[in-house]
Order: sequence, then structure tokens, then C-alpha cells
Amino acid sequence: MNALQKTLAIIALLVLVSQTIRHTYLLWVEPRGSVLDKYDQPLKNEITSATSLDELVRRYEPLRKQVDSARAEAAKAGNKIGYEQERGMEPFKSESALHEAITDWEQKSKEIHGLRFYWFIGLAISAIGFLIYKTFNRWLGFTLMIAGFAEFIYWTSPTFLGGGTREFDRLLVNKLGYSVISLVLLLAVIFTLDIFSQKGEHSTL
Repeated sequence: MNALQKTLAIIALLVLVSQTIRHTYLLWVEPRGSVLDKYDQPLKNEITSATSLDELVRRYEPLRKQVDSARAEAAKAGNKIGYEQERGMEPFKSESALHEAITDWEQKSKEIHGLRFYWFIGLAISAIGFLIYKTFNRWLGFTLMIAGFAEFIYWTSPTFLGGGTREFDRLLVNKLGYSVISLVLLLAVIFTLDIFSQKGEHSTL
């Protein structure tokens, strides 16, 4: 069992350390500017500076009305506005950008909620597993601890899509914080259970 514990502890350490570093990079180190930003201003500034979903929705509503009105006028005139045309025309371009920002904000809010809920579920499972490991059955307790830390690792894993809103930054902050706490808990379990000890290397339960 000791060899299995060491192997899984090393894998968990590698994953948590690497994703903690990645969260830190995305949050504070990664360049976010682009030479194309000047062509997207001031809309991009409006999206990145929005402090709430309601603020984005307030900016989106008049654009949506303009888009609906433009489509209705085009339909009356017998013209059809194609997708490629909309991508480069106003108000379609701005409406699409804000629509995407709102969708992204909502998705990131759901991720934050799921992260917090399942992380604490993982914490409860890990705590129960630790108690069972120390007092009742090592295999059962260790299995539960694996399940708990699997929840930690999965829900603090990197987010590859999205960005450009403050809710994305808030998600990164949450993932970074919970990754650090998970790493500290893993180290505590390793030292408490003396997993990397050389004693009893060849012993069996």
C-alpha cells in the first residue's frame, strides 16, 4: 500500500503544483493586450470594465433593439443580411460581442458556484476518509481520500475558454485560492500519514 500511496501522492502533487502555477500566470503574468485592441475600442473597455452582469445587460439591450430594428427593415426591403455581413457591420458586431460577454459571464458564474460546492464536498469526503483511515480501515479510508482529492483536482483544473470579463478573473482567483488550499491539505496528509517515509518499504498489510 505504501508504494500506491507514494505514487498517487506524487501525481496529485504534480497536478496541483502545475495548475496552481498556471492560474498564477493567467491572473498576473500573461499579457492581455493586443495590437488589434485599438480597433475594438471603446467596446472592449466597456466589457472589461463592467463590474456586474446587470451592467453588461444594460449596455446590451439598446444594441439588441437596434439589431432587431435593422433586421426588420432589411426584411421589409426584401434584403437578407448574411452572417458574414453581420460580423463586420454595426450594430451587429457590437451586439454579438456583448452577447458573447454576457454568455461567458453566466458560464463563469456557474463554474464558480460548482467549484465551491464540489470542493467542499471533496473536503467532507477527504475528512471522513482520513478518520476512517486512522481508526477503522486503511484501504476504505484511503479510497475516500482519493475521491475527495479527485474532486479538488478536477474542480480547480485550468479553464481554457473565455476571458475578457471580471467574472473570468474572479473564477481564476477562486481556482487559485482553492488550488493552494488543496495543495496545503495534500502536504498535510502526506506528512501526517508519513507517506514518503522509507520505513516499511517492503511491508504489506
